[in-house]
Amino acid sequence: MPTITINDVQHEVPAGINLVDAAALAGIEIPHYCYHPGLSIAGNCRMCLVEVEGARGLQIGCNTFVKDGLICRTNTQVVEDTRRGVMEFLLLNHPIDCPICDQAGECRLQDYYMAYGQYDHRSKEKKVQKGKAIEVGPNVVLDQERCILCSRCVRFCDEITKTSELTITGRGDHVQVETFPGIALDNPYSMNVVDVCPVGALTSKDFRFKMRVWWLETAKSVCTGCSKGCNTFLEARDGTAYRYRPRFNDDVNDYWMCDSGRLSYKSVNENRLTLPMISRVETTRALAISGAKERLAAVIKDFGPQAVAAVASPHASLEENLTLKRFMQEVIGSEQLFAFSTQPEGDSDDFLIEADKTPNRASFEILDLSRGLDAFEAELASGRIQALIVLRQDLIGQTDALAKKIATVPTLIVLGTHHDATGAAAHVLLPTTTHADSYGTYVNSAKRVQKFMAVNTPGDHMAPAWEWLTAIGMHLKTGWGYHDVENVWSELRKDVPALAGQSFYKLPENGVSLQPEMVVAP
Repeated sequence: MPTITINDVQHEVPAGINLVDAAALAGIEIPHYCYHPGLSIAGNCRMCLVEVEGARGLQIGCNTFVKDGLICRTNTQVVEDTRRGVMEFLLLNHPIDCPICDQAGECRLQDYYMAYGQYDHRSKEKKVQKGKAIEVGPNVVLDQERCILCSRCVRFCDEITKTSELTITGRGDHVQVETFPGIALDNPYSMNVVDVCPVGALTSKDFRFKMRVWWLETAKSVCTGCSKGCNTFLEARDGTAYRYRPRFNDDVNDYWMCDSGRLSYKSVNENRLTLPMISRVETTRALAISGAKERLAAVIKDFGPQAVAAVASPHASLEENLTLKRFMQEVIGSEQLFAFSTQPEGDSDDFLIEADKTPNRASFEILDLSRGLDAFEAELASGRIQALIVLRQDLIGQTDALAKKIATVPTLIVLGTHHDATGAAAHVLLPTTTHADSYGTYVNSAKRVQKFMAVNTPGDHMAPAWEWLTAIGMHLKTGWGYHDVENVWSELRKDVPALAGQSFYKLPENGVSLQPEMVVAP
């Protein structure tokens, strides 16, 4: 690894990286606007200028790459004066409308102004007026006056989506970003331009004017829109989710996510189950647990354990599906556990969007849940099933054939997150948490186990499925159950040898791959 000197302190850094990234590894910020690690280097904002020993004049840190012995300084008077000059130039025609700008609180123009701003406005010319609140696409709004022409959005559309909807036109102080005539910014990844924009020029039509960012709580999460498992930040306030933002994971989604996945956060808020029910009548948590326990005990007594069946879910967490498996094996003593998805497949591409619109179907294979829909329908048709536990699937709402067969089951216990047809038919309905208000993991289509963290506190009558099953199970088998997600992992390690030595809270940020490592032939 090369050894470089930054501000008179030596640092070992990886070869091949630029000074902006090298300084960041050393805990030093070199301010920048146009540079983004996921895009090509443009070098046009000039904010990252630094002194490099032996070079003539200041050098742009984004396009200066490390080499052994390189010496640079980021904090000299010349460097800081240059940054003030760049900031003054960028703010000459900026509207300074921070109080009404959605980017306020996470805006680099604000941050760098406080650090390097030329506080006395010296220009006597009127600011150039440009377009305001232009809907450049179905999900993105452009304010040309706020734009600092970093070109990140243009490069994203040219290099990542290769759709090239955006361009820079004009000359001098009338230069502006816009779409080509008759072209809308409507590619499936268009909202990433909001993320890469360092100022408030490009904003989300969905998030616009809804919430100040400094009021939001943020949790590291995983998108549930499809089986890709894009890493996200899920942000909420007072129990309401407001947005997803992509979180970097070079093994999964890099810096990006699709628009449909980004907007899927809304499902966390809509049509949620909040209270347990017995025969469609709201009840208390204790009575719901007692009702489920009594019904299951009666079926086991009268018909035997094999009369109890359960269906796992590709929407439930790995921990919830494992607990259901253990519940059926150890508490009920039944082999009637089925695993399949009734979720229709959707659009896909060769980038991030997958046809499987569930986040955790791969957990079925990991947990060796091999009995599918055909086996389930056969058992239903046989009439042997007297009690059915359904975990986070709308079996009745998806197919008429299943609806008719499930209607014949005397006891239906549903653990669900949202109001649906299956929940409406349940004899006992238990409201479960989503990834927004619980802790757990999903296994994506590439067999990568990734954790999600709660951003909301669940309601008093809501709980993860593993907690509901524990509450029921401990009444049927003394001492059975789990008290937290880490406790579930003690069992998970037994079922999944590849997770030996892992624990939930120490799971790496980029997840753990369960795929066998590829051995390259010599």
